[in-house]
Amino acid sequence: MKFIRKLYYQAYSFYLVKKHANYKREKYEDRNVLERIIFPYVLGEFNPKRVLDIGREDYQWFYNFFFVGRELWTLDRKTRRKEFGAEHHIVDDVANLKAHFEDNFFDFVIMNGVFGWGLNDPMQIEQTFDAIFKIMSPGGIFVLGYNDIPDLTPVPIAKIKALKQLNEYVLPPLKSSAFTCVNGDHTYRFYIKK
Repeated sequence: MKFIRKLYYQAYSFYLVKKHANYKREKYEDRNVLERIIFPYVLGEFNPKRVLDIGREDYQWFYNFFFVGRELWTLDRKTRRKEFGAEHHIVDDVANLKAHFEDNFFDFVIMNGVFGWGLNDPMQIEQTFDAIFKIMSPGGIFVLGYNDIPDLTPVPIAKIKALKQLNEYVLPPLKSSAFTCVNGDHTYRFYIKK
């Protein structure tokens, strides 16, 4: 069953990107890595039931289709981005995450383009990653995407204490727990809650 699920999500991801992303991409361009490698792998391998996608932009409106049949929540602090979110969408700052969810709620959490792009205060960074750890269920996967350059990395990843509660996870298709995309600065880090 898992084998068929993996094949399905691989094909479905390529279909969604081809239909909704109207520009040519390099294989390891940051959005391509997320949409064609990370999403299908996590969906096929872990089959998460509850998903949280933190941060939404207009070009991400079709991300909701990746998670059809699952309980998808989205969160963004800007009201105008609600239209790009899921049916379950919260307008709030990510630092307030714990106020919205109980412990062990999500199987898969994605936070892409938020750290360093609004989540900049060291105390709020610790508060956010501690909340992510708490709301994740055991065995849950966390994907952190950010621009790994000094101006956009408010705190070095290695110095974030709350992240140390999670275990690094080597994502097999990328053979790494930290993958830097072809543009040279966007990095994805993968964690699992034991």
